[in-house]
Amino acid sequence: MQRKNDVPAPVRRAALYIRVSTDEQARKGYSLPAQQEALEKYAKANGYIVAGLYVDDGVSAHQIYTRRPGLMRLLEDVEADRIDTILVIKLDRWFRSVKEYYKVQEILDQHHVAWKTILEDYETESTHGVMITHIMLSVAQAESDRTSDRIKFVFENKVERGEVITGKTPLGMKIENKHLVPDPETVEAARDLFRHYLQTGSIGETMRYMRETHHVSMHTSTVKHALSNRLYRGEYRENTSYCEPLISPEVFDAVQERLKCRSIRRNKTGRIFLFSGILICKECGHRMTSQYNGTRGNSLYYYRCAQSLLYHECVHNKLLNEAIFEKWLLDNLSVELDKWECEWKLAATKTPKPALDCNAILKKLDRLKDLYVDGLITKEQYRADYDKLSSALAKAQENDRLPTPDFDEFRKVLSSNFCVAYEKLDRYSRRDFWQGIIEKAEIDVHNQPVLFFRPSFTIHL
Repeated sequence: MQRKNDVPAPVRRAALYIRVSTDEQARKGYSLPAQQEALEKYAKANGYIVAGLYVDDGVSAHQIYTRRPGLMRLLEDVEADRIDTILVIKLDRWFRSVKEYYKVQEILDQHHVAWKTILEDYETESTHGVMITHIMLSVAQAESDRTSDRIKFVFENKVERGEVITGKTPLGMKIENKHLVPDPETVEAARDLFRHYLQTGSIGETMRYMRETHHVSMHTSTVKHALSNRLYRGEYRENTSYCEPLISPEVFDAVQERLKCRSIRRNKTGRIFLFSGILICKECGHRMTSQYNGTRGNSLYYYRCAQSLLYHECVHNKLLNEAIFEKWLLDNLSVELDKWECEWKLAATKTPKPALDCNAILKKLDRLKDLYVDGLITKEQYRADYDKLSSALAKAQENDRLPTPDFDEFRKVLSSNFCVAYEKLDRYSRRDFWQGIIEKAEIDVHNQPVLFFRPSFTIHL
């Protein structure tokens, strides 16, 4: 017989949390419907009221918890005190990262919310359960990290052998016998992509050209990514001879230099500014904006510092007449070229040479791998030495990639009726010429310029 002072246990509100990543769903059968069904049966059998179902579909348990939408919605209800306990089927559906687990657990503790697994003996409703959970989370993360390291090592070996580790291929390439090789059907389109961008300096113009000439539709970000993809140089990660290069190092490096500058865009008026994007205010370091004045039948193009014009934060408030600056360039190009050559050669003599050349470092990396495979060094020793050698290799390769400008070729262009040929160019071609040889021109408060030529310049006349 029930006593009068007996009080029924309060009904607990349970949140059902289910999660699966794409590969796990196919490999282990942790489908979302199966998890939901198991949790609902458990809640009903144990007297829980289901407060809500929270789903993360295709999200890894290693992911930062704030990037798990279902979990974030669950925590919002926890903070609103709508939940007493959280049910999951297994620990790995909940968390695999100890660091992220503790961040979430702190929120649960503040609102006195416990959690438990229904297919494993993990829970936070008792001191013993909390201790066991912390231990098993650490063990699970350690095993996951070991698996990740093994996969990384396998991928590193594949890259060293020039084998592909993904099914995605850039334009102009295809996979053959686990290696990237040129695709005869699209290789010329890929090379044309680089050539056209180098000539025009315009992402939009290059997109239009690829669409009309090669029937290849590309988004702005796709073009930028392709032009920066070192696979076209035959490089991938630390392997500098990963595949056959489609683009020469000189052309690839010239494209990278051009990408650093602002892309030339067509304006609605159709006006062409010859020096758009390359004029820099020496006083504040900002790019100068272009202006047009077409009053009284005159077409005048100007440049001025936007920081002075719009915000009055720069002392450089003078207008730079484009025609005057253009004439100064034509009159002084040979002199500026001599100055640049002297400065470049002086800087080259001061550049320290790497202690090891690239081939020597690559041989050391091969020997290091053999030592690890033969069990003569630990993985920690291998990783430490590998990181040091990789860093040294990157520096050596960077020094090797510094292009030597062809000063003689530049002078040959200037001496062969240059001014006559230049006068025949339209404004598009004149802009392409200056954009191809000048990286930037710093203009001081008196409109006096200082030129910086492109190390890998391209001349179009």
